[in-house]
Amino acid sequence: MSREYLDYEKRRLMTSYLLERAASAGKPITVAFTDESRAVIDITMMDGMAARSVALVSKKAYTAALMHKRTADWWAQMKKLGIDSFAMNDPQMTYLPGGAPIFTDEGDLIGAIGVSGWTMEEDQMLADEAVALLKK
Repeated sequence: MSREYLDYEKRRLMTSYLLERAASAGKPITVAFTDESRAVIDITMMDGMAARSVALVSKKAYTAALMHKRTADWWAQMKKLGIDSFAMNDPQMTYLPGGAPIFTDEGDLIGAIGVSGWTMEEDQMLADEAVALLKK
């Protein structure tokens, strides 16, 4: 049995869904994917997004892959503990919502997605929706 990974087809499915969603709302987004090692493997930036969004979505995906949890959950945990972003020693991490890990049905991490461009809550919602597409 071959190992499952975050291949092009999975990324294309999620990206197409998100771009369609953003276009119909008239609000652009930037999307990034990392593999299980946290290396950025794909970035898509819609017209109208600032170039700085690339670094932000990369950090969201990186953090979700590193922590094995949604960045919204990481953010809630940080707030509950009273820790601010300066307490993190890894400059690639962010506590901002919009990142979600991607697991196989067996629970193995295969990567993560980061989304930015809408509100923090909406960014997380979009990332979660994209990941849910793989479970259908």
